[in-house]
Amino acid sequence: MATSETTRTVFKGRRSLRFALAFVLGAKLALLAQGEGPALAIGAGGSSAPGAPTVGAALAANGTGAAGSALPKAAPGAIVRPDVRALLESLERRQAELDTRERELASKEERLALYEKDVTAKVASLEEIEKRLSARATAATQAVDAAAESLAKIYGGMKPEAAAPILDRLDDPTVLTIFRRMKEKQVGEILPLMTRERAIALTQALAERP
Repeated sequence: MATSETTRTVFKGRRSLRFALAFVLGAKLALLAQGEGPALAIGAGGSSAPGAPTVGAALAANGTGAAGSALPKAAPGAIVRPDVRALLESLERRQAELDTRERELASKEERLALYEKDVTAKVASLEEIEKRLSARATAATQAVDAAAESLAKIYGGMKPEAAAPILDRLDDPTVLTIFRRMKEKQVGEILPLMTRERAIALTQALAERP
């Protein structure tokens, strides 16, 4: 599902951002903790002052690796300056917020997956019901057609004088269904023997719907 893929992409983006933030802040905190100490070497292939600790060493001293997600910590025995402590606390709050949002997104993704599964099952059930109803409707139509064909043969085989009084007492839809399956000659012999008003109405109906 597109929603699941988007959520996973968001998770990966947040983790990458957190790792990068921990990396940069670890380097800054190492500098702040050292005070007037030597500068850190920024890149693995970049130049650095003799004796200057690398970023990896500074991060290790502060409790995190280059790709770690733990908060940077001061080296044992080091005096943490107030501004460094405030920065650490701010970073800790920010990481807690990111963790909370990540858990919320994971929970939403799980609920959406369950909802999607439920909807898919209901759609499949409705499609199955539709197929059964369609099959029943087709069977019913075929049964009606078969009955009409049978009645048309019966009344078509009767003498017009005998068939006309019976058909004259049936409702229009039934008579029209029978007439449409009879030969024109048979209908022409029966209509004059029916009441005048009924014969006119049936003739008009037959003309409107061939």
